[in-house]
Amino acid sequence: MPLHVIAVYHNTDSRFLPYEAGQALTQVISHWRHLPDTATAEKTATWIYGLFNIDLDHLENARATPAGEADFLIACTYRLLRLRSVSTGDVVAVTADGHTTWLACEAIGWKRIDVPTVVTGGPFTADTVHHHLRRGRPA
Repeated sequence: MPLHVIAVYHNTDSRFLPYEAGQALTQVISHWRHLPDTATAEKTATWIYGLFNIDLDHLENARATPAGEADFLIACTYRLLRLRSVSTGDVVAVTADGHTTWLACEAIGWKRIDVPTVVTGGPFTADTVHHHLRRGRPA
């Protein structure tokens, strides 16, 4: 099973409207996961969309499997960071075997896009978590 790196970008210029080239995106989380050879970029984006939008109670029931536990933990991390749901206009980048596919979330499904030109943020790191944990604390 090849390693996939999945990065989620929130669209900071538009929400609930389709992504347009040139809109600003901010990477909010990334996840590394070994997925089957049959995992297309679109299937992977749909899976990550589901994890970041489904009620955690539904994921909790599948924790008895290694994939179920990993799904539950990344979904919990996403929510503990208080990130908003993934929605139309947001973008997911899926990298496997050295090739990255960029996908914009549409009202229904995904649209392949060129590499965005206005991107901020970076890979998910310990510093990212520390930053989110410090938010809202009194100085």
